[in-house]
Amino acid sequence: MNPAGNDSTRAPEAAPASPGGSGTRNTIVGIVAALGVLAAAVYGVHRWAFLRGHEETDDAQVEGDISPVLPRVSGYVTSVLVKDNEHVVAGQPLVIIDSRDLDLRDAEAEAALQSANADRMTAEASLAATRAADATAGANVATALVRQRKARHDLERDGNLFKTGAITDSQLSDTQAAADTADALLAASQSEARSARSLVDVASARVAAAKTQAAEKAAALEYARLQKSYSTVPAPISGLVSRKNVEPGQLVQVGQNLLSIASDTDVWVVGNFKETQLTDMKAGQPAEFEADSYPGVTFKGKVDSISGATGARFALLPPDNASGNFVKVTQRIPVKVVLAQEPDAAHPLRPGMSVDVAVQVR
Repeated sequence: MNPAGNDSTRAPEAAPASPGGSGTRNTIVGIVAALGVLAAAVYGVHRWAFLRGHEETDDAQVEGDISPVLPRVSGYVTSVLVKDNEHVVAGQPLVIIDSRDLDLRDAEAEAALQSANADRMTAEASLAATRAADATAGANVATALVRQRKARHDLERDGNLFKTGAITDSQLSDTQAAADTADALLAASQSEARSARSLVDVASARVAAAKTQAAEKAAALEYARLQKSYSTVPAPISGLVSRKNVEPGQLVQVGQNLLSIASDTDVWVVGNFKETQLTDMKAGQPAEFEADSYPGVTFKGKVDSISGATGARFALLPPDNASGNFVKVTQRIPVKVVLAQEPDAAHPLRPGMSVDVAVQVR
């Protein structure tokens, strides 16, 4: 036995820790933590500075022109020249409607115009004839007036001669008869001249009526041709074909919605800001926004205008605050933001896209 005890029966003591292992690890953790705190502080300061000079909202969306394509004439569709989501330009033919009925109306209107023009030409010829007759009657009046003056002069002379006995009573009677005949001829010529003048007035009225009728027929022909042109339905704006609901053989009516064109260039953003965010907001202030479809892509723009009323005012049933259980709710007012430049082809903006908008107000 070993009363004093043997060292060999004791458990071996643990080796002393390396003085540099745990200290290095703690130092790295501390540096990382410090950098994280610093980064958070820098981000917080930057975010605070950004929010201090900006108002932002995620209650915003892209808006744009969406034009319906409506036929102006009824008829059966002979062909549809586009497909869904196809890009078209303004004026491009989209739908063709059977125009045979319109062709017949066009031909009928053209024949009516030719008939009206013939009537007008006849009336103008008649007017020319009556004017010639009027001129002749005027000349006859002038001649009869000269003869009357001569006959009156002869009568006055023979009357003086008869008083002196230079001529006989028979000669004076002949001169008197010649004067009476000249008076009668002048009266007849004047009557014919008045009749010719009235015929000229009648012929002029007929020409005016014929011209009016021809103008009406010309307008009818123009209308028929205009209706015929409506058999080709063009694109009202440039954009993408959407909601196409027309097929060949379909009977369409005037005003029926055949399809829609969504503009892919003329777009803007409407942000619904809280009324408390509009204190310093006004038109012309710079803005920027990001679309959910393109993370990290920032679009530049500016405030174009601010709506004249809250969005609730345009609801089908606007809220009535004159009730006993009124609860004040912060309202939102639409703000229109226009783009500083057209979006590129890689990042097209389409109406209805969700965006986050920030407006620099300070």
